Amino acid sequence: MRRAWVIVASCGFVAACAQILGIDDGIPRTSDDASVLDASTPETTTLPDATPPPVDAPPDVPTSPLACGTNTCNALVQGCCRTGDPVDAAAQSFACVTDAAACTGGLVVTCDNATTCAALGHPGDVCCANVPDGGAYATKTTCVAAAACTAAGGAILCTPGDDEVCDVDAGQSCLPSVQTIVGWDLCKT
Repeated sequence: MRRAWVIVASCGFVAACAQILGIDDGIPRTSDDASVLDASTPETTTLPDATPPPVDAPPDVPTSPLACGTNTCNALVQGCCRTGDPVDAAAQSFACVTDAAACTGGLVVTCDNATTCAALGHPGDVCCANVPDGGAYATKTTCVAAAACTAAGGAILCTPGDDEVCDVDAGQSCLPSVQTIVGWDLCKT
């Protein structure tokens, strides 16, 4: 009997020890007894929401659309490189580039209308397709005053419907280029 007493004494509470040791001593146990764990109710822990923290939206980057074949470049950081036969639209390819050196053997277009020029910091200027003296094809585009473009033999690039940048008194309207800068629209009769 002495041995049983040692076990009971080390358990502290007779009823708790009886349940832990699996002894059926006939003592009814109640759920109010803090020393007895209720095996029928599992302990649960509520975890905080597992929703991820909100993701910061990317910063607003200014853009100015620049037509480039079937693509659209951002004229503020890119130009459009047109390579291939300058007159045959089917033989041309277009790509957005961030460096003119990446457009070997092609034409780099940096603007395509007056709106692009305004976004590039040249409000009031037009986009001019520069055509060297006696030439037939544009070699570059720049934003300049309309009078300076036409005086130098250049052609004003435009967007269809924006005929106000064209010399309407001379019968010009915004139409697709068929030679000077195929792939874009310009003011012509």
